[in-house]
Amino acid sequence: MQTDRITGAALICLGGLLIWWIIPWQAEEVGYGWLRPRTLPYIIAVSLAICGAWMMLRPVAEALPHANWPRAALYAGILIAGLALMSRFGFLWVGPPMALVLMLIAGERRPLWLTAGAVGTPAAIWVCVAVLLERPLP
Repeated sequence: MQTDRITGAALICLGGLLIWWIIPWQAEEVGYGWLRPRTLPYIIAVSLAICGAWMMLRPVAEALPHANWPRAALYAGILIAGLALMSRFGFLWVGPPMALVLMLIAGERRPLWLTAGAVGTPAAIWVCVAVLLERPLP
């Protein structure tokens, strides 16, 4: 329970940091398009803060203290490697295999879900960024 409360407080702080400092600093103001560059990041930041508040108000039973650190480190390593590969080969070539690997490590084995996640998630990201926000992906 204590872990959920600490994580929830960290998510609230991260959401606030994103809303009041990082997004205004990093997202430019533009006068065209129906979806502004700050809209989607703001929605995600508010969602993070709301989820953090929910974790603080409704914690679950205490998890094993150090059991998930190796898996979390593996996820972080895959994400860092994926970002490095994206800067070299581009999002469209690295995003789907990276999503597939992350889903396999998470334990998903159903072919329909693996296909939907490996194809659908990168496609949704591409539509949001490249089409709706009119921003290039690496």
